Amino acid sequence: MHAGESGLAEDLRAALGPILAHHSGRWLRFIMGILGNEADAEDVIQEAVRRVLARNQPLASEENVRMYLGRAIGNAALEFYNHRKRERLRQTPIRDGILPPDPSPGPHDRMEERERSIERDWLLRLLHKGLACLPSKQHEALRLTILESRGLSIRDIGMTNGIPYSTLRHRSKQGLRRLRKYLEHSLAGKAAEEGQKQQVRRRGPEMRGQN
Repeated sequence: MHAGESGLAEDLRAALGPILAHHSGRWLRFIMGILGNEADAEDVIQEAVRRVLARNQPLASEENVRMYLGRAIGNAALEFYNHRKRERLRQTPIRDGILPPDPSPGPHDRMEERERSIERDWLLRLLHKGLACLPSKQHEALRLTILESRGLSIRDIGMTNGIPYSTLRHRSKQGLRRLRKYLEHSLAGKAAEEGQKQQVRRRGPEMRGQN
């Protein structure tokens, strides 16, 4: 390591101490909301600090260090959660991961379930399309505050990810408003299309009767 890099690492370590002393409790609660236990949460914070020190990135101020560390902690927590989830799925016996079939589903029940499944799949695709149409910062805000919130407040999520509370709240509201308009427009279009199909079905027998 060059002398300049060594000095930079020492400055970074000096900045991390007060930041951790002031914010570690809040970060610990945030990670425990995701992982469910304190020991794993402490491991995540240590891993995030290790990554920040290893990257040794020049940062202009203590506030920049806090935001950078907050993002590293959020990323490490999600990585840990996803890894643990994959491990649980890998270790689950196949027979335990399959729901027992309905002992006596009739043809009508199967038809209704298929219709509900098609409707759910369509709504999920529509939701994903709506999210994909959002500006990137609004999409990120909804991902953090709704899809991956783990029951945490917007204030805690913003602090962990280095985004001011008012900014994250505003982006979330704007994203929800855009998403709602997209969904309403798409659902109205689908309803109109279904109405036209029903009219065609009703006219079919009438036209055959006239012939």
